[in-house]
Amino acid sequence: MTMAKINPQDLKDRLLAPGFTAPPVLEQLSDPISDTPMVLTLDQVLPWHDNPRTTRNPKYDELKESIRHRGLDTPPPVTRRPGEDKYRIRNGGNTRLEILNELYKETGDERYFRFNCLFRPWDKQRGEIIALTGHLAENDLKGDLKFIERAVGIQKAKAWYEEEKGEPVGIRELSRKLTDDGYPVSPSHISRMLDAVEILLPAIPVMLYSGLGKPQIEKLLSLRKSASSCWTRLYAGEGIDFEMMFQDTLAIFDSSPDEFIFERFQDELIDQMKRPLGLRYDQILLEITNGQQEQRRGTLIDLPAPTAPPEIPPVGQESPAASTTGQAQSQSPAAGLQTSKINSLPGNPSTPPTPPLPVQQQQLTDEERAELLAGHIVSPVSTKIQQTRQRLAALEGEHLPVFEETALQAIPVQVGGLHPITDLWYIERSIDTPEILRQHIADLAEEIALHVGAPGEIVRIQGGVGYTYREPNEDPEITDSALHLMTLLQALSGQVQVVLNSHDQQTCRDALGEFQFSAGLAQLLLGQPTTGDQPSSQAGRLNDEALVKLFRIIRLARRLVDLELPPAASEQAATDQ
Repeated sequence: MTMAKINPQDLKDRLLAPGFTAPPVLEQLSDPISDTPMVLTLDQVLPWHDNPRTTRNPKYDELKESIRHRGLDTPPPVTRRPGEDKYRIRNGGNTRLEILNELYKETGDERYFRFNCLFRPWDKQRGEIIALTGHLAENDLKGDLKFIERAVGIQKAKAWYEEEKGEPVGIRELSRKLTDDGYPVSPSHISRMLDAVEILLPAIPVMLYSGLGKPQIEKLLSLRKSASSCWTRLYAGEGIDFEMMFQDTLAIFDSSPDEFIFERFQDELIDQMKRPLGLRYDQILLEITNGQQEQRRGTLIDLPAPTAPPEIPPVGQESPAASTTGQAQSQSPAAGLQTSKINSLPGNPSTPPTPPLPVQQQQLTDEERAELLAGHIVSPVSTKIQQTRQRLAALEGEHLPVFEETALQAIPVQVGGLHPITDLWYIERSIDTPEILRQHIADLAEEIALHVGAPGEIVRIQGGVGYTYREPNEDPEITDSALHLMTLLQALSGQVQVVLNSHDQQTCRDALGEFQFSAGLAQLLLGQPTTGDQPSSQAGRLNDEALVKLFRIIRLARRLVDLELPPAASEQAATDQ
């Protein structure tokens, strides 16, 4: 049997038929769907393009020497966007990747070129947000991010959250979302960060990225807020935009943070405001200072939830703590004072209410501690002066209290009573309304009058400072202390000022001259509270700095009297107290 002769062309066509072509080459394996260790090379991994850190890591040289001698202690996490060929650092590791590239170029050592990584799958819905918050958290842990770098990162995160949600995201909601994604930041801190990016960054980028610190940034933002409020209230012209004036003035100072002097900028800003407002330098400075003090006193601090009060055992039953040790009673003399004072007030039940528990300061965040501290500052004292005083005291064997520590203690001042006083200056937000302030003032006046046995009655009113003093119908025998206290309480209530205001000036000078001091005292210490159709006024009032100094004079003078008492009088005074 003979085989059919094959035409060479037919053979060629058969050999080139599609069935003999090579299968398609798989260009890229699909990514793992769970965390997977990998060995990658430098040319396969890119840094994260949106890394919050834009300046050199301050620990760069230390990290480089560590990697040179020990290699990487932990594999950097990597991920890969859909459609990209190369991997990217997922959260933390950009600096290490840069160091590996640098070491490989210097040495050519293969151990720097090929390294272990931990692959983490890309989240299709939230990949960008997860990566950004991861880098923020990692940078905070591994190296000091500059304030402005974190602020820009927070702004980017806000933009991603808004894109994800499809509508604007408020500051408190942003704080919750960041916390849920592993980067907790308080709302107040976020507010300052966003203000720094929107207001300060356009004017002083060099100074911010050179490391201008958070305290200076907060001072600038506080000045801008109070100056803007002053401008809005007093500027009657047109054509001058305060925000532009503020940024133009600030831009003059855009240089090294070491050369920046806050007071010089404040002087320059006030100088720019003088002519449009038609005011003197000192008038504008007073407006700004008062505004800043109101900001500090009005700052809302989100304190931790209070713990449950201790159980009070039945009358006659000794508490477990008291049965084991008597230290608690000896360490808290003010507690006994508080109980006796409350029980001595008329109309109070025999069982005193549980005093408010002190705030546990170790539960506060750094931002909350800073806000609480700012609420105690009337005018700052320079760090150099404080350090000099502490060094001089140390030479004499004395330890001066550190303001930043004592101001944040639970009981910097402790006085018992119906409204126990644990702070002389700071006013809690819960009582910072006219109605409640008047109630507290009247309560304190009643306690003081009761303490010295003053006759008469403290009558509560809705205007003024919250009370008037009603003298008794009869003329009882009273001590000089009680008499002087009655006069003082009358003066502080504003009664005398109201009477004088209802007469003409000549009558006041001729017939009521002896009351001028009482009226002037209330005006000097308090100002003019709201009475009838007369609005409140700060005219003629001591500013906060002078008032604190007056408190200090009284405190020092009382101590001076105590120190110079003869021994017998000292013992008697201790017994009376």
